[in-house]
Amino acid sequence: MKTIRIRFIDLHLFLTVFLLVITPSLPVLAQTPEALAEQIRTTYAEIGSISFSFSQTTGGQVAGRPRTGKGTALFAKDRGKHLMRWNYLLPDPQVVISDGTTVSMYFEKLNQMIVTDVDTAHTDILFSFFTATEPLSSHFAVLPADPETAADSGAGLQVLQLQPLDSDTQIKSIHLWTDSRSIIRRIDLLDYFDTHTTINLSNIEINPLDLTDEQDLSARFSFVPPDGTEIIRQ
Repeated sequence: MKTIRIRFIDLHLFLTVFLLVITPSLPVLAQTPEALAEQIRTTYAEIGSISFSFSQTTGGQVAGRPRTGKGTALFAKDRGKHLMRWNYLLPDPQVVISDGTTVSMYFEKLNQMIVTDVDTAHTDILFSFFTATEPLSSHFAVLPADPETAADSGAGLQVLQLQPLDSDTQIKSIHLWTDSRSIIRRIDLLDYFDTHTTINLSNIEINPLDLTDEQDLSARFSFVPPDGTEIIRQ
């Protein structure tokens, strides 16, 4: 059984967010959770690359005092490969990067880099949002937002709730906020320990990269750790 984990420092998700080009006209806002979920999938399926800034907050009784993080992220599709890079600036410099074959997570404070096969990362929750290879309903029950959570929606944003179908996951529920283009602007995750993680996306750019420039893509989605870094392969 797959175990889906959320780590504060790597979003292990990864993240998760591989996309491709918004349609020229803005889609009509979906009226049901199912329609909104499908609109999210079709929108991200058409995007070639995307970049954004993010801020992350994690807290709860088990997690202890709230922790925050900030940074930037970049995703792209290249001939069937999903490329990803998260640069954490706070609280400590970290890099999570995928060249489409492996996912590497570098932690400057620990002087350590973890390398895992990309197939393992594909089981991650956020990965499934942004790769858009399957309907969200293949992995989640698509539901209306919790009323209390929905009340926190920003102006012009829609929200839906997802509950993982995998009984082995640690995640209880996920709320996604999207704008008029069906672009995800906020992600809230709640696990079975009542740890709450919120990720806000800003400065979003659609298709900022020239996907025909292989040299540029290689440079952006590769990372060589400093000498002396401990490499752990999983």
